[in-house]
Amino acid sequence: MKKLLFSALILSGAFFIGSCTDESVEKKEVVAEEFDKERFYSQIRTVPFYISKAYRVVGQDTINVLADSLKVLYRDAVYVTFQASGGSGDIGYVHYYAGSAWTNPPFAPPAKAFSTEMKFSRPTNMTFNWDDTKKTVVVTSSGSDNAFRLVPPGKSAYLDTSRFHYKYDFEAAKAGADQSMTWIYDDYTIVMKPMYVFYKHPDETLFLRGIVVF
Repeated sequence: MKKLLFSALILSGAFFIGSCTDESVEKKEVVAEEFDKERFYSQIRTVPFYISKAYRVVGQDTINVLADSLKVLYRDAVYVTFQASGGSGDIGYVHYYAGSAWTNPPFAPPAKAFSTEMKFSRPTNMTFNWDDTKKTVVVTSSGSDNAFRLVPPGKSAYLDTSRFHYKYDFEAAKAGADQSMTWIYDDYTIVMKPMYVFYKHPDETLFLRGIVVF
């Protein structure tokens, strides 16, 4: 019985190989969509971002950088912004808003809500620019920064354009649409998600906002 089963497997395999070799399959070239840098610049300048993931790949191991509770506290208090008034032809600046967790958030987990003051964003030691050779956006750190460390001093991170989502929409994000963007430097990967304003304080002079990330 075992010999018959083995013979049947050999015959079926031979038939499959023969059917594949006899039939010519026309290959179609898939052209990747060219990254729209101007659309990227116009999209990100009005949106704060939350660091949802940060990990390091060493050999076969993936190390969660945010496993450190202190890093999580820091992550939950800093919301990244990208300022580039001149578009892709200009040097942009990485800023951030500081805030804290929203008490009794009106959204169910895994959504996270925070309170922040959006009168002005705070500067960092990082800039970003379009790299025409690499065909992507590069964030560069010019020195140590105790307030915010997205990229270590002297390092550069590049945007993974294959994972960038142009359209940011509150309802789509709430429904679970992936709107993240990914930055890579060395063996580190940083994933960010856009944050949305859901509350504005009645006194507009206070600039207090409630923001949420899905």
